[in-house]
Amino acid sequence: MSLDLRGAVVRRGAFRLSAELSIPSDGITVVFGPSGAGKSMLLSAIAGLHRLAAGNLTFDGRVLENVDARVRVPAHERAIGLVFQDARLFPHLSVRGNLHYAESRRPAARNAPITVEISRLLEFEDLLDRPVKNLSGGERSRVALARAIVSAPEMLLLDEPFAALDGRRRRDFARFLKEYGRDQGVPIVVVTHLIDEAAELANHIVAMRAGRVVCSGQPAEIMTRPEFAALLDPRDRGAWVQGASGHAPGDGVWVRADSVLLASAEPRGISARNIWPGRVAGIMREPDGAILISLDTAKGYILSRITPEALADLKLEEGGEAWAIVKAHAL
Repeated sequence: MSLDLRGAVVRRGAFRLSAELSIPSDGITVVFGPSGAGKSMLLSAIAGLHRLAAGNLTFDGRVLENVDARVRVPAHERAIGLVFQDARLFPHLSVRGNLHYAESRRPAARNAPITVEISRLLEFEDLLDRPVKNLSGGERSRVALARAIVSAPEMLLLDEPFAALDGRRRRDFARFLKEYGRDQGVPIVVVTHLIDEAAELANHIVAMRAGRVVCSGQPAEIMTRPEFAALLDPRDRGAWVQGASGHAPGDGVWVRADSVLLASAEPRGISARNIWPGRVAGIMREPDGAILISLDTAKGYILSRITPEALADLKLEEGGEAWAIVKAHAL
C-alpha cells in the first residue's frame, strides 16, 4: 500500500505546486522544507481540500483523483485524517464532544482507540469536559490529534504538530506517533521545517522547495545530498545519525557540524564518550571562511566545522585518519 502522486499540479493564486512522489505505507514520512515550500498545500491536496489542476492521486490502488478521467473522491470519503497546525476544533463543543463527534463518524469495520483510551494515552483525561476555547495551544494540539485518531483514518496527515508543545510533551508526542503508526498499521505524514524533528521522526523523507519536490527517500541517503543541504541554514549543516546514544534503534538524530570536534590522533584521557574514528572524505571552505570537514565513520558521514588555523594545526588531508568527538548534548 502506498500513496502516489503522478504529474500532480495544484494552483493557489500565483503559487504552483508540482508533485511526483510515492509515500510508503509503513512508518512516518516527513515532508521537510523552508516556509513557503508548499508543504501544507501538499497535505491539503492529499486530504482533498485542494483540487488538482492536473495529474492523479491514488491511495492503496484506489483512485482518489484523476483530472483527465474527471474522477474526484471528496475529502470526507478519503479515509484520511488531517490535523492542521491551528487544531481547528469545534468551538461550540467540549473536548469530549469533539471526540464523540469523530467517534460517531468512523466506519464500524475499522478499529481505533475510543475517547477514554485516547485521552489517557495523550494525557488529557482531566480536560474531557472543558470547553475547547479554554485550552492552551499544547492541549489543543493533543486533542486535535486524538480526534483524528478516533475517526480511524487509513492515513494520518499532521501539519507542524509539535509547534505548541514543550520539551517533555514533544518527546512523548513523538514516541506516541511512532507506536501508533506501528501498532495500528497507519502511515503517517508529518510536515516540519525543523531539521531536528525531521531527523528524529523520519523513516522516509520528502524535501521541498518553492512548490517542488527536491528529493525523497530514506533519511540516511537523502540527508547527505547537496540539494538537501541547500535547504538548511548554514548553522544547521550536519549529518543524520541512526541509533545514537539514548535513542531507540531505528531512531535518528541530527548532529550539527558545530557540535563535532576533530582530532588527528586517537583521543585519550578525556571525558567524552562519543568518539568515532574515520577517514577524511572531503574538505570544503565555506563563504565565511570556516572549514567544513566530512568524515566517513561507522556511523555514516559526519560533518565538523573548524577554523582554517585548526585545519593547519591538525594537518588533515583527504583520505587521512581523524577522530570525531561528538558533544553529549548533540545526541
